Amino acid sequence: MATPNVKRKRLVEKSLPPAIETYIPESRLFMQLQALERRLDTKIVRKRLEVQEALGKPVYKKRILRIFVSNLAANQTGTVGLDDMDEGRLGAAEAPSWTLRIEGRLLDPTGAATKTRTASHKFSEFVNSMVVELDRDPDLYSDNIVQWRRAAAEGDVDGFEVKRRGDEDVKAKIMLDIRTATDRFKVNSPLLRELLDIRGPISKAGFIMKLWQYIKFNNLQDSDDPDQIRCDTGLAQALGSPVVSFTTLPQMLHAFMTRPDPLIIEYTVRVHAGDFHMAQYAFDVEVEVEEPSRQNIGPLANVQARHRELGQIESQLAQKMQDIHNARAKRDFLRGFADDPVAFVHRWIDNQTKDLETARRRS
Repeated sequence: MATPNVKRKRLVEKSLPPAIETYIPESRLFMQLQALERRLDTKIVRKRLEVQEALGKPVYKKRILRIFVSNLAANQTGTVGLDDMDEGRLGAAEAPSWTLRIEGRLLDPTGAATKTRTASHKFSEFVNSMVVELDRDPDLYSDNIVQWRRAAAEGDVDGFEVKRRGDEDVKAKIMLDIRTATDRFKVNSPLLRELLDIRGPISKAGFIMKLWQYIKFNNLQDSDDPDQIRCDTGLAQALGSPVVSFTTLPQMLHAFMTRPDPLIIEYTVRVHAGDFHMAQYAFDVEVEVEEPSRQNIGPLANVQARHRELGQIESQLAQKMQDIHNARAKRDFLRGFADDPVAFVHRWIDNQTKDLETARRRS
């Protein structure tokens, strides 16, 4: 069975022959450049891995989520008689009702043009859970608490609606657990919040960084043992110990972190004086939005193009090196023939004979 003739790519030797320096003194500079290139290649590979790792990590930017609360009222003006109720002519569509609406919209960045705006985000993307408590008589109404929790298979929506029957104003308490890209916690120690200037929910890494900055600023590290922290009066009172080990700080701080408080919105559902009512104020919440891919942003925009250009230069260099090796082989061939033609021809015939015998044995 005949095997297909597959053209294999030849490995090109990129180092010059040592003896070439005798004929071309400038080749020493090329060898020095090759040594420099090897060092650069090592650093480039390491930096390329770092860049790829950085590009693979999502980057989040703080944006403002504006929350609107409103309600619709339906069939509030009509009066239903007892005869109609007895005859069963009161349908669901005719009964007085209202609909509470909770909606949110991500505000565009300041100065963002229409063409440069990012893809729209749904309100529920930024909510982990929602609880609505209605202040109504529990003896008459059993559905006074409405709960929603994020489900993996559930699609995101622009808002939520709660529809109920009724012809009276109702006070509603809306509790929203805002979703964050990074886990954030509430520092439950007022003294620590004051010492470290913590104004809201913070990540665990941010908490440790705030404490480390406080330690460095007040020079609380032990000069003989940097792992030991000599607490000042305020920090010792907050942590409960005058001396703490730096390695135990992360575990110690865990006791001061709790889930952040939910966003609470008080609203009164109004059913009179019109069919649509909206809260007097909107509520702005700071959220984290993932930035678009950075593959084509900033100074890394031409990385791929530069990489292809370097590949082409590498191919050209390899071809030039191959030409140099071929020229050297040709020169050695001709120089050997010029020095001693008879001995050269004998050696050439012997080599050809050996090659022929090898080819015959293989066949």
